[in-house]
Amino acid sequence: MPAPAKFKRTPSQIKVTRGGRVLLDSSSRWSHDVDNAESESFVEDMVVIERPIYTQNDFDQGFDAGQRPKHTALSWMKGKVKKCECSAACVRKTVSHHLPFLSIMKEYNIKKDFLPDIIAGLTVGIMHIPQGMAYGLLSTLQPVYGLYVSFFPVILYFFLGTSKHISLGTFAVISLMVGSAVDKGLKDNNIVLKTWNQTVDNGGGNITFEIVDNSDEVETAKLMLAMSVTFIAGVIQILLGILRLGFLTVYLSDPLISGFTTGAACHVFTSQIKHIFGIHTDRHSGVFKLIYTYIDIFTNLPHTKPVTLIASIVCMFILVIIKEYINANPKIKPKLFMPIPVELIVVVLGTIISYFAQLQEKYSVQNVGDIPIGLPVPNLNAFNYISDVIADSIAVAIVSFAISVSMSKIFAKKHNYAIDSNQELLAYGSCNIVSSFFSAFVSAASLSRSLIQEDVGGRTQVTGLVSSTLLLIVLLVVGPYFKTLPNCVLAAIILVALKGMFKQFADLIALWKISLFDFATWLVTFCATVFLDVDLGLLVGVVFALLTVIMKSQRPYSCLLGQVPGTDIYRDISVYKVAKEIPNIKIFRFDSAIFFANSEFFKNSLYKLTVDPYQLKKMQRKLDKRKKNEKQLLNLTIDSIGSADIPIPDSDRTDTLTSPPIIQNSEAKSPQFVSQVPTLTDIHYIIIDCSTMSYVDSMGVKVLQQVISEFRAFNITVYLAQCKSSVREMFVKTNFYKTESKNYLFVTIHDAVVSAQLHQWAVTGESLANTGISNTAGSSHEIDLGITIGEATSRAENVNDFNKSNGVRGIPQQDITSNPVIENTHI
Repeated sequence: MPAPAKFKRTPSQIKVTRGGRVLLDSSSRWSHDVDNAESESFVEDMVVIERPIYTQNDFDQGFDAGQRPKHTALSWMKGKVKKCECSAACVRKTVSHHLPFLSIMKEYNIKKDFLPDIIAGLTVGIMHIPQGMAYGLLSTLQPVYGLYVSFFPVILYFFLGTSKHISLGTFAVISLMVGSAVDKGLKDNNIVLKTWNQTVDNGGGNITFEIVDNSDEVETAKLMLAMSVTFIAGVIQILLGILRLGFLTVYLSDPLISGFTTGAACHVFTSQIKHIFGIHTDRHSGVFKLIYTYIDIFTNLPHTKPVTLIASIVCMFILVIIKEYINANPKIKPKLFMPIPVELIVVVLGTIISYFAQLQEKYSVQNVGDIPIGLPVPNLNAFNYISDVIADSIAVAIVSFAISVSMSKIFAKKHNYAIDSNQELLAYGSCNIVSSFFSAFVSAASLSRSLIQEDVGGRTQVTGLVSSTLLLIVLLVVGPYFKTLPNCVLAAIILVALKGMFKQFADLIALWKISLFDFATWLVTFCATVFLDVDLGLLVGVVFALLTVIMKSQRPYSCLLGQVPGTDIYRDISVYKVAKEIPNIKIFRFDSAIFFANSEFFKNSLYKLTVDPYQLKKMQRKLDKRKKNEKQLLNLTIDSIGSADIPIPDSDRTDTLTSPPIIQNSEAKSPQFVSQVPTLTDIHYIIIDCSTMSYVDSMGVKVLQQVISEFRAFNITVYLAQCKSSVREMFVKTNFYKTESKNYLFVTIHDAVVSAQLHQWAVTGESLANTGISNTAGSSHEIDLGITIGEATSRAENVNDFNKSNGVRGIPQQDITSNPVIENTHI
């Protein structure tokens, strides 16, 4: 392999010109004409840089390059130990970091923040009441437990949370996942809900009641299962926060979350249909449970209770009209002091109407039932079913954190403040652990409540304190008055709230236009969530998303680069039509790191776009065979002519035969009398642009060595350009430089190209396409690179002068195709 020439170092000069005037010179300041020049926008700006060609080794030595700082677990721990100081300031900083409310209250502006926080807190608190009861019902528990979720976590988040705008509490998807875990726990422990129908005579006709055996044993088991899920989810979130694994949410992409929540919304919708129609369906769990549920629904539709259905439709109509045409109307919205609390209005009206109309007694409309007064006492029985719900708890912990922190980041970005993902994990975990002892299930941020909180002017976490105060009043005083609230009213609230989630189907259209991988991730996650189950759907979505990452990294984009004429800029020739390839040189770029998963693809892509050594080997074998046949033919011809006894007239004799015969000076072993073998390839240099390679593993290094070796066998030189420090460090660790020279690594592509061109001209005196001059073995050339290639060439009067000045001698080649003996020889 020819070694690149060594060049003299010359000082680098940078000039910026406009309209022929020098605006910037590296040896001086900006020209005083710069302001006037800048006003001439029609004049093209020019940058002229004169510097030596730098191999990576020369550049590192010339500019005192050092080692990258190494970030290991040990160095991280040492850094933490050094920063640790037993001082009052250190203690205050640590406490303030883990209790963000201290900083919030210290900077709290009562005049500006207090009134908006009060209004937002009351508004969100009013929303908490119906949503808490509805989502409590969704979790298969009594509605009052949803109110507990709206109270305890919200208070704790005030002290520990870093987001100023999210509203923690009940959330439809999380409530559904908790309910699914509860159902599985009941099934695993052989705890079954007993239901039957009973018909009684009411004077004017028969009325059928659905009687559900909600014995204390069953209700206690359901509550313990929900508390166990909450406790384990909190522990997992605490551990993730301590280990600083908040970054794991990056693996839950937006298409994945969108597809998952939309699929979960289908489960939520299905679970409420029975309340809308007033029918009974068995609860199913596991794979295809949605299909089994709809079979039950259609089977029991003839038993629909008309009053329940009418009440549901009226409630949904009122909710949609007020929410969509009044609260969301841009003309009416500014005139409202606060959004109309339509959910609370529907709940109050439904409770009053049900009480006075005796809907349950007369029309079998199922009500919420008794709601206990006061706060629950701490319950330490949350550990009874831990072993039964670990798998479900992991999924609930991850989904609740991902949803909540995603909302936190949206509001933080909008209002220009920072949140700490790891502190958020600690906050969510603490809220769930503490709440689990007070009969609450897993909490999460609600998008609808968070948007309302921000929209009505909430500015800090004080909003949560205000809403919790309102919930406390409800729990201590108002709760029992909701005894006659129909379940169908809560179901109507849930279904209308799902509208935002079902709107996410529109994401499919945008994703189809943007990325096929994202489109597939959304669709696969949605289908898996709908047809398998909520927890399995999340798992399938995460696995598929990771597979798309692997697929992208296994088969990244690769291309050939060409030079933009008159510049040192190299671009993809398939994108920039003006970019031209340089004769005898191929510049290859691979848009990824090289590691075990894509190293073979890298090699195949390189061979496909440049030249395949395996094909060259086949061609070489064919040419060798052809050469051998020609030698045999030549020997046969010589023997035939030498043994022939054919008189030749004097007139037919030529100078060719009367002169010293060529054949006498020819032997079969002489290559001069074999037909010229065509060149296998006109590619003599391959430059690999390594700028997009963030790292290379050991297999990647082996593949690089392999391709360099295979190209070297055919006199093709491989240069590496723009290698990152991490790649060069791997070269050192894997002894790459024992087989390859450091002089083949260049700082930029242009350095590699110019070096290849100069070496090519120094060796041949002209383009390698017309080889006729070879370099003296072992010669070393000193070329002043302070001039351009054109200037270096023009300084030589001709090619021979250029070669002589660089110590290059030529070996003339003899063309024998016109040899009459060969031309006239036939078999």
